[in-house]
Amino acid sequence: MALISCHTISIMRKLTIPPKLADEFLTVETIWHSSGSTRRVDALLLSWIKFEKQLRKLFCFLVYQHPNITRANITDIMAAMAGNRDLNPGTLQDCTAALGVTSVPTLVGSSHGVLKKELDRIKKYRNKLMHGQISGQGIKSVQLERDVVLIIDWMSKLADGAENQFGYDGLRRDTFKNAKQAKTVIQNFPFNDGATFDAWLKNNT
Repeated sequence: MALISCHTISIMRKLTIPPKLADEFLTVETIWHSSGSTRRVDALLLSWIKFEKQLRKLFCFLVYQHPNITRANITDIMAAMAGNRDLNPGTLQDCTAALGVTSVPTLVGSSHGVLKKELDRIKKYRNKLMHGQISGQGIKSVQLERDVVLIIDWMSKLADGAENQFGYDGLRRDTFKNAKQAKTVIQNFPFNDGATFDAWLKNNT
């Protein structure tokens, strides 16, 4: 009789992705349901990237609404952002607020305070893991799973709030097209072109 070797695969908690995040989190779901031994860490790191991406796309959506920004000169705006090493989730939220629109905390709603504390905690060990370092915090598998769910919760709430206020959830593709098709929500832009945007961005990060 042939011997069958097997190993125990730990059970992951159920992952529920809101419909609006379905496309964005398809890869996370694939990792989540795989048998890879690092699937929890991988899912967490990929989810964090998507968290940052949503904030960046939402900010760009607002910036692109400037009437002087076109397909022809959008590279100037992108270059200013790419060259700014101080852009991160926190400064992106500050810059969004500096445009004079509804702030990210308000968009997220009543859960913001609790979720922000959780995200601040996650960021500390995420930075270690991202660079292949030991977190030193003894993060358990169940905690990694819970933290992925927390990131999804934040993004879902931000998407709802932003869609309600701006007409864009920070998730849909072609941010520029969405920006030009939506009603402009900024009354007075604090910059006029790529150069003044670059200076403004540096001053707010």
